[in-house]
Amino acid sequence: MTRAAHLFYRRRALLWITAALLFLGGGLALAFLKIGHAEQRAAEMAAEADRRGNAVTTLATDVRTLRSQVRARGDTPAAPDPAQAIDDLPSRAEVPVQIPGPPGPTGARGEPGPAGPTGPAASPGPAGTDGKAGADSVVPGPAGPAGPPGPAGANGANGKDGHDGTAGRDGQTCPDGYSLQPPPNDPDALVCRRDSAPSNPGSSPSPSTAVFGLPPDRRRS
Repeated sequence: MTRAAHLFYRRRALLWITAALLFLGGGLALAFLKIGHAEQRAAEMAAEADRRGNAVTTLATDVRTLRSQVRARGDTPAAPDPAQAIDDLPSRAEVPVQIPGPPGPTGARGEPGPAGPTGPAASPGPAGTDGKAGADSVVPGPAGPAGPPGPAGANGANGKDGHDGTAGRDGQTCPDGYSLQPPPNDPDALVCRRDSAPSNPGSSPSPSTAVFGLPPDRRRS
């Protein structure tokens, strides 16, 4: 540590006090400058207000003089009396103009007053007009995604029994008076033969046209 640094370290308290005094002095100087600027501005505003008050007084005096001259000629002045045209003209023309001071401190908040009487019930307003229906869209939108399957419904009631069907025909394919019999020349086949036909091959008549007209699968077992 150098000698200067050692000296500053020993005198650090005095340095802090000096810095604080300089800071306070700068703040006070700035405050005085602000106050002086505000006073100067207030003086300028007061001088401007006085000039305007003098102008108002001069104009009011000139108007009164002109009104007197018009009346002296027997005419009616068109301009009204300044005292009647301007509210509180004497205080507005007073010089020096009273400049309002800074606002005072805010007073304590007063107690709330009593509730006022209830006003009359409002009458219902007139009914509004119906709005116009919007035009339907011409182009349909795209189909949305399929939704999840719904829950299974409850079992329905049992249906009524149907009517019995009509009796079917017998499985015999031969017409009435005929039956399936093996022909004399082919014992492995079954053909429709008349029930009263003889079994002798020599005396058996030729097979009927109804027999040969049947398909092979119906003539054969």
